[in-house]
Amino acid sequence: MQRLNRGMLCRYEIPEHIPSAVRAVQFGLGEVLLGVVDRLLDAACPELGIACVPTGTPWQGEGKDPAALLREQDCLYTLLVRGYRDETPVKREIVVQSIICVAEGPDDPARDPALVLGLLDTEGPRADLQNAAKLLSARCAAGLDGLWMICLGEDAHCADRVRDAIAALSPDPGFARWLTDACAFCPALADGLAFRADAKEAARQCAEMNYADGMLHLAEPYARLTIQAPSGLREVLSPGDHESIALVDDLAPALEGKRRAFDAGLFTMAAPGWLLGCNTLSECMKHERLREYVGRTYNDELLPSDPIERAALAPLVIRAFERFENPLNDNALLPSAKPLLARFRRAALPVIRAWAEENFEPPRRLSFALAATIMLYAGARPNAEGRYEVYRGTQVHALEDDPDALAVFATLSHDMPPEALAYAALADRELWHGEDLRQIDGLEARVALDIANLQRKPDYLPE
Repeated sequence: MQRLNRGMLCRYEIPEHIPSAVRAVQFGLGEVLLGVVDRLLDAACPELGIACVPTGTPWQGEGKDPAALLREQDCLYTLLVRGYRDETPVKREIVVQSIICVAEGPDDPARDPALVLGLLDTEGPRADLQNAAKLLSARCAAGLDGLWMICLGEDAHCADRVRDAIAALSPDPGFARWLTDACAFCPALADGLAFRADAKEAARQCAEMNYADGMLHLAEPYARLTIQAPSGLREVLSPGDHESIALVDDLAPALEGKRRAFDAGLFTMAAPGWLLGCNTLSECMKHERLREYVGRTYNDELLPSDPIERAALAPLVIRAFERFENPLNDNALLPSAKPLLARFRRAALPVIRAWAEENFEPPRRLSFALAATIMLYAGARPNAEGRYEVYRGTQVHALEDDPDALAVFATLSHDMPPEALAYAALADRELWHGEDLRQIDGLEARVALDIANLQRKPDYLPE
């Protein structure tokens, strides 16, 4: 079977466009970049050629180098979009062409005077941040212009932290001044579920497409890139009227909407769904009791406590359910919910804290979701490669989360006495960014009771 390359696009009647020059550099080949950002820029800004600086590390557990695979395919890869959009089924194949070269390292594109834009996923490997620092340091030393650095993250201050972290990697005080004077660090939110296809799914899909693609990705129809963009960036990046890219003055509303409408709901059902035997988001939505539990969590706990007006949030919640239900794309449950602890901290914990302050007790269902998460993570154990896994019967599932937090949970066990497990998990400040969750009124007792319920009956859900 022929491997994807530019020479075959015409024969397969795939519209071809080749960006005229490298104008942007991206650090890494993560799913957020390939599945959301590059896909949207390819559609909205086809002339914005991207040079990729890879981390140089193979995919975990496979030994495959994604950079080498991408080079073999002339920097092309296929994105299969499956799902529903406004109750209309969507099935399409996109050959993403926005990347036009894969660099050997950060020094390769650093001195290109045409570069104006940088793309960095702040939740990606630290090696990506280090490569960004090396490239910017080389541009500074060469007396070249700075870059507009788009920093993808989950809070409005992620760009400031990236700038400070990059400055700290160089002993040259002049470099820090250059970063401030010549560069602009802009926070951005890339929202959408996208995954690299596993070997079995890739083989099936490639057989249908009649060409091989070692970089095949699967994505839901929903994808959105929101960038907090000053006027200068709007002159460089002009997506026109593309509905999925928004250049805004303030990123906070988009972040808050995603947290409450999507992240909180995903946290609510992830661990309970896994304990109930579900493997995908759509299976969770087909589980009658679990779907009712998620719906009541939104209605009784999330929507009443949300700072966004209910009328403004309701369409976002409807869209979230449509994304969860997606029957055309089997979005695996645990990979979709990663990193689960971060989703809890940014989306569910503020609700739990505010609810307890007002009612002197935590919200019933969000507290249960936390107990279920503790039960799930307390079973994590490192494998021979150092990756953490959990077991359900004969099934083995990888956990992708903060390694330090997983190491703490690996010292616990889901069959510990409920009070001891609740105490150990909630009191450990390493897990909750310095906070002792026992200080929240009633949370320790509520979590301990729910752990006891789950130990006695794994399919337990609160009424």
